[in-house]
Amino acid sequence: MIEKLPTNYYDAAFGQMRIESNHWTLEQSAVLGDHCVPIYVDFEQGQIGELSSLQREAIRQALALPSDVLSITAPLVLQNYNVYREMIGDEEMPQLANPIQVWDEVTFSYIYVPPHVEYNLHIPTFKLIAECDWEPEHGLEVRFCNGIADDADQIGETGR
Repeated sequence: MIEKLPTNYYDAAFGQMRIESNHWTLEQSAVLGDHCVPIYVDFEQGQIGELSSLQREAIRQALALPSDVLSITAPLVLQNYNVYREMIGDEEMPQLANPIQVWDEVTFSYIYVPPHVEYNLHIPTFKLIAECDWEPEHGLEVRFCNGIADDADQIGETGR
């Protein structure tokens, strides 16, 4: 008889999780400005319920992002926007008068908390994954380490 894998998991600290898009999705969401953003987690070693202490801290940090997180991270994301703006030419992408305007060009998808042991991460790390108007093919990834955004690039390229 084939054993059916569970589709739900309850974590004492973070509550209900469900399998969605090949990731475990927390019932709780992170809040970015006016947006609720789902949090996806991959358990350590693929074992249901296995969250390292660093993963747990990364989830706590994602859930506790400050209300001004978009203002704080806007310069980092604007830097990525401007790199693409220079590559394709000024007429294609407007100059933004205020760094916070960069978020008008972004659609949030989810926050991803990777398996820290498997990825050899030594500090709590999560990534904001989003679609953006300036790089529709590859999207935007903003990496947070210890709750602070420290890199923004196309998806799969932060920290390289």
